[in-house]
Amino acid sequence: NRGDYIVVESPTYLGALQAWNAYGAQYVSVPSDEHGMIVDKLEEALRVGPKFIYILPNFQNPSGSTLSLKRRKKLVELADKYGVPIVEDDPYGQLRFEGEHLSSVVQLDSLMRGSNGGTYTGNVIYLSTFSKTLAPGLRMAWVTAPAEVIRKFVQGKQGADLHSPTFNQFIAYQAAKDGFIDQYIEKIRAIYGERRKVMLAALEENFPSGVKWTRPEGGMFLWVTLPEGVDAAKVLEKAVQYKVAFVPGGPFHANGGGENTMRLNFSNASPEKNQKYPAASQTAT
Repeated sequence: NRGDYIVVESPTYLGALQAWNAYGAQYVSVPSDEHGMIVDKLEEALRVGPKFIYILPNFQNPSGSTLSLKRRKKLVELADKYGVPIVEDDPYGQLRFEGEHLSSVVQLDSLMRGSNGGTYTGNVIYLSTFSKTLAPGLRMAWVTAPAEVIRKFVQGKQGADLHSPTFNQFIAYQAAKDGFIDQYIEKIRAIYGERRKVMLAALEENFPSGVKWTRPEGGMFLWVTLPEGVDAAKVLEKAVQYKVAFVPGGPFHANGGGENTMRLNFSNASPEKNQKYPAASQTAT
């Protein structure tokens, strides 16, 4: 309903904010660091009575951070205590380059409730997609949620576009059933991991002291924090003159702020371009 509150990380995924803004949502922002949402500051936000918590626990867009296992467990406990559902958005979870895989929030919620592998009846709505692992143009996704939530989703889907294209569903099925997608994910992990490595090295070489950035263990993005007072949107105006583009960080903050931040994408450019990227951005500042 218009005016309802949603708990989000700060920063959080811009596309989600744009979707909810159309319905008049309000936001309670919880700060984050290199280990994801600072869950110790979540309880105050839950006292507002939000409709749900929205979180990207793995290689978050835009920051690239990953929610630690300890924080995931506390998130599940607090959400259960206050009766607030969690929407776990996990498009990047399979794109891990280093470190150990962490249990999803929905898995931890299921374990907390003593699930024996039957129908899920917990407090988490888990979302994921083939668009980051199989093909970006193949807009196929899936949901894990209690049966009553799935029924509502089906009604909404039917009202929006009847159903996902059957041809797309066949492609996803064929890619999954014979193991092709598992092999392909291994390939893109290696490619994206190398591109991230090159960009991080270029940042170390070219960016001045006072600039900080995340070091994601997977995904597609890293997050740069410029010195206070530097406007990333104005830096972008100069950077495009050097044929370099990035996304200024301000719009990723639901309640304002973050003007001195920016999101860099290392996944879509060759290692050679990723080497030049930070040098041109530094010149633009």
